[in-house]
Amino acid sequence: MIFADDVELALALACEELQMTRDEIIRLILREWLEQYGFIQFHELDEGSDTNSSA
Repeated sequence: MIFADDVELALALACEELQMTRDEIIRLILREWLEQYGFIQFHELDEGSDTNSSA
């Protein structure tokens, strides 16, 4: 899939900064958008997760 030039540039910059592939970035963006708008359930961390109360 090919997007407009400005979107392709933004994707390339995000890939470089986040060290992810183009496909991974597109999946991440799409999943976050779908979660934000309620199309799929948002996954919150459980109380028992191994985060030790850190971000």
